[in-house]
Amino acid sequence: MLRRHVLALAGAVGGLMMTGQARANPIGLAEEDEAAIRAAIQEYERVWNISDLDAMGRLYAPHVHWVNVKAMHWRGFEEVDRAHRTYFDIMFKGVQQKLLAIESLTPLASNIAVAVVHWHMDAFKTPSGDIAPPHESRMTLVYVKLAEGWKIAHGANIDVDAQAARFDPIRGAAFVGHDGN
Repeated sequence: MLRRHVLALAGAVGGLMMTGQARANPIGLAEEDEAAIRAAIQEYERVWNISDLDAMGRLYAPHVHWVNVKAMHWRGFEEVDRAHRTYFDIMFKGVQQKLLAIESLTPLASNIAVAVVHWHMDAFKTPSGDIAPPHESRMTLVYVKLAEGWKIAHGANIDVDAQAARFDPIRGAAFVGHDGN
C-alpha cells in the first residue's frame, strides 16, 4: 500500500516537473472537490464584500500563510486574521471586490489544489492617505482538504500592471508576431 502511494507521488512529481509540453495532471480532482473549491472562492468574494472577517477566518486552514501585494508575509491563522482585520479597519471595509475569473485550478494531490484567481477591486484609501484607483489583481490560493472542507493554506496576491502586461511574451500585444530577434 505504501509503495503504491510512493509510486503515485513520484509519478505526479515527475509529471509536474516536465517542461516543453502540456501534460494533463495525473492526479485530478473529484468533481465535488472542484465544485467545493470554486464555492470557497465565491464565498471569499461574498464575505470580503460584506466585510465579514469572522466568516473570512473560517475559510483559512489553521496553518495558513499569506503574502499580500506589498510582500508582507503573515504566518499562521492569528497573524493572517489580525492583519486582515487591521487593514479592513483602516482601508478595506466596504470596498468591493469582484471575481472576474478562476483562471486555473490545478490539483497537486488528492487533498491539495492551487487556484489562480483574477479580481477587480474598487478604489480605496491607503494607510498613507493616497487613493488607490480601481484595479485588478491576481491571487494564488493553495487549498488543502481538511476534515471540515477545503481551506486556504496559502494566499498570495499581486496587482496587475497593465503597462507591463503589454510585454507579456505569451499574451502581451507588444510581442504578437515577434520573431525573437
